[in-house]
Amino acid sequence: MSHEWDEFCKSLAEPVPRRETLRRLGFLFAGAVLTPLGLGTAWASGGTDLCNSFCNKCQRSQRTSCLTACRACKSGPSHLCGSCANGYICTDFQNDVHNCGACSNDCWSGAGVNEDAACSAGKCVYACVEGAVDCNGTCTFLGSDSYNCGACGNVCPDTEPYCNGEGVCFDPGCAPGLTYCGVCVDLLWDRFNCGACSHACTQAESCISGTCEGTGGGYPYYG
Repeated sequence: MSHEWDEFCKSLAEPVPRRETLRRLGFLFAGAVLTPLGLGTAWASGGTDLCNSFCNKCQRSQRTSCLTACRACKSGPSHLCGSCANGYICTDFQNDVHNCGACSNDCWSGAGVNEDAACSAGKCVYACVEGAVDCNGTCTFLGSDSYNCGACGNVCPDTEPYCNGEGVCFDPGCAPGLTYCGVCVDLLWDRFNCGACSHACTQAESCISGTCEGTGGGYPYYG
């Protein structure tokens, strides 16, 4: 403030009207009050408010919620994700698995079968779920995967085509045309295993040639 006071004192020696002197004094006091509050820069630059500028693109009825989110984000709209209609949230791009490094970059969309997703330092990282093992880039369960039964790369032979849940290949003795899904079933007509093991049709549907037909889609069956 010393510079401003020096300039003001010099102005007192100038032959200026009383109204101009009061105006200069008002500016001086305003600067003295605003600067400690961290508002001096915004005031001096014309009072630019990043949140207002950002939220003004929303409809009037949506601006209040937008401004609330922006203020909660330390007045940094660059870290807001969402939309005017659905609302905004303050996002940590370093750790948010649904907005990793940028808005809408959802790590889960890139997760493979039996994989967990996480966001670390703004980048998506993946790891096998608990109990699963990485076999040449694919996460699988060695106890039940007939292509990796008991160990990665151990494919069950045609004579014992299934992995028994304990990592041992075996033949359940299913008749030709039937598939082992805990029991031997016909995937073409079994409404609890329609087209694939554990893919069940709803009560309003029937399994016809491996497809649920009726109203609605199939859902996993855990019975």
